[in-house]
Amino acid sequence: MHTYALLANPGHNRIYFESAMEIGQLELAAILSRNGVSPKISVMTDSALPGAILIETQEPLEEAELTAIAASSLTYAFFEIAGEDLLRPIKLPPFECFPESLNQILRYTGKTNEQFTRLMVNLAINACSTDSEKKTLLDPMCGKGTTLFEGIIRGMNVVGTEVQSASFADLQAFLIKYLKTGRFKHRIRREKRSDSNGKKFADFFYVETAATKEAFADDNKLTLQVYCADTRRLPELVKKQCCDMLVCDLPYGVQHGSKTASTGRLSRSPAELLEDSIAGWVNSMKSGASIVLSFNEFTLKWDVAKEILENAGLTVKAEAPFAGYLHRVDQSINRNIICAVKP
Repeated sequence: MHTYALLANPGHNRIYFESAMEIGQLELAAILSRNGVSPKISVMTDSALPGAILIETQEPLEEAELTAIAASSLTYAFFEIAGEDLLRPIKLPPFECFPESLNQILRYTGKTNEQFTRLMVNLAINACSTDSEKKTLLDPMCGKGTTLFEGIIRGMNVVGTEVQSASFADLQAFLIKYLKTGRFKHRIRREKRSDSNGKKFADFFYVETAATKEAFADDNKLTLQVYCADTRRLPELVKKQCCDMLVCDLPYGVQHGSKTASTGRLSRSPAELLEDSIAGWVNSMKSGASIVLSFNEFTLKWDVAKEILENAGLTVKAEAPFAGYLHRVDQSINRNIICAVKP
């Protein structure tokens, strides 16, 4: 038996930290199972290490598993337990294709914790079974880009839609400043999208960049495409079966609202928005693509979300380690995750 200790990232919100330790164990099981490893995972309760996870495996962890652990939302430091009171530090392989600072600098009220976003992306990666050489991640309600930036960090092309013009503008301003300040080679394009009657219904922002000048010159670029548009118009904006994974933090119904198709007025119901949008989202997904959604259980129950996804032809992953993520964020938000795949 080989035993390891993972020291959890102290950057988690303190209210959320205890929950992160619990759901992080499910995340670790998901990312390690992808590599054929079935570890025993538990919280280290009798350790001098604060916030540590115990991982026990039959065989020593190899580079692929260590790289997966490096990408875990919990990971801060990693050790092998070599004796009763001896920890041997393990240098984890790099997992990122772009600096993590891309997702850490921009701060604003209502931002989804970037560690939680990473957890969702990890679930999507490990549920996805498409054969694309380079994956494409879609966030159909991308806000100021937290999920899209995580996709770029992980070496994926990303696509997003955002209905709020202020968030769309902030995303552009931040990304351009970040790329210029970091002296990353990049190319930018802005366009407008019109319907068949010539009426504009979306603004379009496109960036291609790379972490190194050599990668940019070798045409090994990463692309970001964002549309300022209603997510229900996604089929008019992106090609069919263009994405390998869809990751989205649904409006919680507390601080956010969305316009309904029937009335055009703002609604605080994420169920209505999901029902209005899911057909277009599925249209964008390849066969084998994964979808991971987070939501507030006070405004959308997991069973209701499951029914909506299944009615859209998706197969919901209803067992651990892809289910069981309900946790408290604050008194008005009990957050959960649902994961499904397109057959």
